[in-house]
Amino acid sequence: MTTLNINDPKYYDPFLETLKENTKINNHNENYSLIVENFGFSDEKIYMRDITKIVEKKKHIPHYVQLARNYMVKCILFRMENKSLSNKIQARL
Repeated sequence: MTTLNINDPKYYDPFLETLKENTKINNHNENYSLIVENFGFSDEKIYMRDITKIVEKKKHIPHYVQLARNYMVKCILFRMENKSLSNKIQARL
């Protein structure tokens, strides 16, 4: 039985592939939700769930909500210790 090692460079490959596939089909909100759920603080997760509810209700993302979502994810990526992973995620958005 193999164990997962978070330090293995290939550990995040499935996550990165999901981001890439979502970007291809313009499912950007799902990408941002995945990033926040995996790397965000608890309050950011609550904000992202609220953003997702707004998008689902309105069937689009209002400009001010998009700005808030993008800023939140940029902050998350900026404070990540693993800069290599942060750059790989940014490249797929």
